[in-house]
Amino acid sequence: MIKEVRSWSKPNIVNLIGRKKVDWSIFEYGTHIPIEFHDDFAIANANHFLKVGERVDIKLLIEDKSFTIQLVNFRRKDSDKGSLQLRYDTNRLLREYLISTFNTSYKYLENNREEKSKKPVHTPKEIEESIDFLQTDEPYVYRVILNTSKVFSFWWVNQGQTHKEERENEFLWAPQKSKQGIPLPHHVGLLKPKVGDIVFCYSSMEIKSVGIVQSEAVEAPKPSVIATHNWEEDGYLVKLNYFDINPTIRKEDIPLEWRLEEGGPFDRNGNLKQGYFFELTEVFARKIFNLFKERFPTEVRNKLLEYKPTEQTIQITENPKTYLSNADLVNHIYTYIKAKGFYYKKVEVINLFLSLKTKPFVILSGISGTGKTKMVQWFAESVGATEENGQFALIPIRPDWNDGSDLLGYVDIKGEFKEGPLTKVIKRAENHPDLPYFVLLDEMNLARVEYYFSDILSVMESRKWKDGDIVSSTLLSEEIAGFDLKLPNNLYIVGTVNMDETTHPFSKKVLDRANTIEFNRIDLGNLSFLHEQEQVDPIVSDQDSFASTYLHLKDLYVKNNRIVELITTELEQMNAALQLINAHVGYRVRDEICFYMAYNEEANLLELSEAFDHCILQKILPRIAGSDMRVEQLLKKLYVQFTNKQYEEEIELSDHDLQSAKYPKSAAKVVEMLGRLKDGFTSFWIS
Repeated sequence: MIKEVRSWSKPNIVNLIGRKKVDWSIFEYGTHIPIEFHDDFAIANANHFLKVGERVDIKLLIEDKSFTIQLVNFRRKDSDKGSLQLRYDTNRLLREYLISTFNTSYKYLENNREEKSKKPVHTPKEIEESIDFLQTDEPYVYRVILNTSKVFSFWWVNQGQTHKEERENEFLWAPQKSKQGIPLPHHVGLLKPKVGDIVFCYSSMEIKSVGIVQSEAVEAPKPSVIATHNWEEDGYLVKLNYFDINPTIRKEDIPLEWRLEEGGPFDRNGNLKQGYFFELTEVFARKIFNLFKERFPTEVRNKLLEYKPTEQTIQITENPKTYLSNADLVNHIYTYIKAKGFYYKKVEVINLFLSLKTKPFVILSGISGTGKTKMVQWFAESVGATEENGQFALIPIRPDWNDGSDLLGYVDIKGEFKEGPLTKVIKRAENHPDLPYFVLLDEMNLARVEYYFSDILSVMESRKWKDGDIVSSTLLSEEIAGFDLKLPNNLYIVGTVNMDETTHPFSKKVLDRANTIEFNRIDLGNLSFLHEQEQVDPIVSDQDSFASTYLHLKDLYVKNNRIVELITTELEQMNAALQLINAHVGYRVRDEICFYMAYNEEANLLELSEAFDHCILQKILPRIAGSDMRVEQLLKKLYVQFTNKQYEEEIELSDHDLQSAKYPKSAAKVVEMLGRLKDGFTSFWIS
């Protein structure tokens, strides 16, 4: 932003004189121009500065329309100085056109302003609209772009031999069903475009034109100009204004990498699919426009410049990423959460950070009301990930979920793939690989996790190194969804769980693949955090801060064989006891504990024994449950390893006794589990 004065601003856009936010004056007479923008208008008018009392005619070019207004330098009543204004009081056609175009702002302002009150009323940020005045080669002639709150969508149509007929008659048409009576998704998709949407028209291996949707689809018989006999007669028709691309854009002109990332009309090799109509992401559409801008006709170029990106795109481009060390980043996250009025210990923030860096799947367990959901929400928000910009998503789990379609999506009765909530986040994360994306699965065990989450767990374990990047197997295939979907490396999933009679227990398959962090600590008497007055702003953190460095134990061993050997020795001793009930840990758990310990040591966050204490509590003890003597023997052996003391039932252990242990948190949990065994059964989860 070059400058900003009240309702006027000047973003860095070629030939822009100034941008004016829509307020009530726009619908009454025109607009006042702040003195800071007088030079900009003078330059657009061949360096002509209007004298006080002078007025000149101005021509406004809006799409294919032209309106004449006046630029006036009014003499102020209280001084000899002037007030520069754009006026169109008597131009009824322009006023009606602006009311029609900015109907959202007009209705809001009309309903919220007070008659005869001088108090200004502003539209909310989410529906804010504006007018861009752009300089032309001719003085006193401005090209105008009306930035409405409407968000356009982008589409791709493979017209083949019908391009000529559809271009000349300004429509798109597709049959409702195939010859076999089956609705095809790439035909039914013609029902989706809205007025003003942009369509890239492809034929004979090149984009020949771009269309602007003039009316939504209606049911219509096959137009007589279409000669093919391969289609049914009943179809859908969309009216389209065509604008030719000159020169045309060949498929090979579009970088292969872009086509592979996009999917949509492109297959896994970057070639065009057999199909008619496909949706495009705004990222891909704008890449095409920016690369070939000079080939687009003026009408379409103005429309694309008018296009207001989604809030997600604005957030990403206007907020520079902040690069911090892991230690500084954790301190920022802790300070941010603390300033929000939530009481968490710093070690809890450190533990969540290390757990996510070790494996992008974490479970937060505990009784209801301990702040598990808020912990994750504020954690994500502190690094710039919010629901508004699409980097954070809360997905409530329903008890009736029993397969992956509830999260990922399904094919409906029309044969069209309906994206699930997780798929939408994954696609956003794929488009912005340099930013972290967080998904919170709320009350994750209301349904059986291994039923609806098994596909994600399996693909998570398929991750491997490829050309320096971590890639996964396919989560959704093109045959099912119309596109290939993999698990991106910048996606972090956190599940919250309450362990009670309404929920399902976890299988070892799930526990093996997650760090399980328990949140049962409650200190109602601690009100010191309420006295915090400091406000902490979020930062936009880079994905590198959270990305895994190690995927296989060998990755770590070549850098730090000491930590691998130390942890392996400790785990071997525990496995000797865990084997009593076949709960001993395997290679996956060993590797992930080593990674956790390495990340901690590299950032110098926790003492070694404290970090390992968390690993035992999160990766080993949740596996233990039972009611026989073997469970008791196991727990007592672990107690000895954690404290270097024998467990004595008669002696009541104080907090001081446990804090002096080698692994105090794990020792306290073992004592708790041994105490429950007196009732005939014990488990990590019973509270």
